[in-house]
Amino acid sequence: MSLDYNDYNYKQSHLDSRGHTPPRQSWDASEVTIGTWIVVLILIAIPFVGFIVLLVLAFGDHNESLKNFAKATLILLVIGFFLTMLGVGCSY
Repeated sequence: MSLDYNDYNYKQSHLDSRGHTPPRQSWDASEVTIGTWIVVLILIAIPFVGFIVLLVLAFGDHNESLKNFAKATLILLVIGFFLTMLGVGCSY
């Protein structure tokens, strides 16, 4: 039994017309919904869990808006930490 062109393409549906795997669809270009923002904001409000969520969002494969938000929040957390340490250190 031989396979003709259509049978081969039917069995290889995950490949494009040249036989290559198409690029993975990313949601980088899509909008971030209000529900997603609410979940993200609730998660980052939880102590310790929020820091991990920010790291995952900042350095993972996520929407560009979420990545930028997480990176900016981490930068502000680091600045706030150092300013707090400077204030505590100067008070003694």
